[in-house]
Amino acid sequence: MSISLWKLEIINQWNSIDLPGFCDTLNISYTQNFLKPLEDSPLETSPFGGMTFEWLAHSQAPEGLIHLYPTISPRDHVTWEEWFIKPDGLHHHVLRNYQHPEATDTWFGDDVDHPTQVCNNQWYYHNDSDLRPVALRQGGLQ
Repeated sequence: MSISLWKLEIINQWNSIDLPGFCDTLNISYTQNFLKPLEDSPLETSPFGGMTFEWLAHSQAPEGLIHLYPTISPRDHVTWEEWFIKPDGLHHHVLRNYQHPEATDTWFGDDVDHPTQVCNNQWYYHNDSDLRPVALRQGGLQ
């Protein structure tokens, strides 16, 4: 059984930002949280259309952050994610530009620590203990 082209493109994107190495830095499993959910996905097309994975430096997180964010400023409902570690522990923020029941906090910012595409928008987020990208979970983005 061969792997879908979209999955190979995502793996290449992850390798280009050294996601496996970043996961090692955070002391989390790249295979369990990213690679296996991707390989096991039954989707025929990428759930990451219009999104990009990128490592960015961050003024409060020396290891930087991995972001999964929209490539253009969102006009419709969108979910974006960030993975990082701070002194209080590991964070996986799942942010949406609309209110949702899981939200525990809000963020509206314009700074050098976040992709410009997500700045100057109101976001509702929670710190998710499930480290897998939301789009690769059973049910995906909802």
